[in-house]
Amino acid sequence: MNCFLKHKTLVTTLFTLTSLATTASVTQAHSFVRVKVENLSPTGGVSLTPVWVGFHDGSFDSYNPGASAQLGLELLAEDGNTEQITEDFNNNLTYINSNNESETVPSTQVGQRVDGTLGGGPITPGNKASGMFEIIDEDNTNRYFSYASMILPSNDYYIANGDPFIWDLLPLFSREVSSISFNVGLSERVNDGGSEINDFTTSAGNPLYPGLPPGQTGPQQGEDENGVNENVADPYANFLNRPADFDTDFAALDFNDETLYPNGIARITITRVSVPESSTTIGLMGIGGLFLLGASLRRRHSN
Repeated sequence: MNCFLKHKTLVTTLFTLTSLATTASVTQAHSFVRVKVENLSPTGGVSLTPVWVGFHDGSFDSYNPGASAQLGLELLAEDGNTEQITEDFNNNLTYINSNNESETVPSTQVGQRVDGTLGGGPITPGNKASGMFEIIDEDNTNRYFSYASMILPSNDYYIANGDPFIWDLLPLFSREVSSISFNVGLSERVNDGGSEINDFTTSAGNPLYPGLPPGQTGPQQGEDENGVNENVADPYANFLNRPADFDTDFAALDFNDETLYPNGIARITITRVSVPESSTTIGLMGIGGLFLLGASLRRRHSN
């Protein structure tokens, strides 16, 4: 092959790659959003395990009151472990079927779900965690937002949205608003997963609260309860092995007391952001690098 044909082949390849990159950016409507979780609890109040968040088309129903918890939610509520719920979510499963029964069934999800976990450890009162996500903002693929996190200390208390459609990101996608923010722990109450008996000798997060028993030393150490998901009416009232002065020494843990928790336990904010500079830079470097490679080869062949 002579130099002219080599140059022609190279230029054709560069044009094709550049066209593909341009086409992808046009046909794939993506948005970047930042999700921030702030713990609003008072000093000495409850903490959160790293928070699982997911974007979907409304097909992921994590729980319903009166139904038992699926394994992914159970592991999250008992140990703060998000691995199973992440696996189920990315396998396009839902946890509650059309008859309000707890059953892991395939969803009607079309396209790609997006999820992640915020925070590298307990999110204690006054602290926060955040993360950036690239989501699809067309065809309703990632239109709805779900979250879940274990409450510390507890055996299987958690916060989550049981209604998969309640947090609709369409106003964010349509540029009507730049962020969506809501508080957790008021209208969306703390739940008891019903999977493990409430007992301070086997509860998680105890070391964060000096004066409580040592608590669990490994996952799933509590005795099975075989119950169902339900709102917590009186926090810690039914826990076994409560310290004698629990109601006074740990009064700040009463997350249903609106004088202590006037804004709930946490605030979640989802903000639309510009394309991260690193992503833009990488994309431009990728295309620019191809042309630099072409120029280098042309110079090499002309010498």
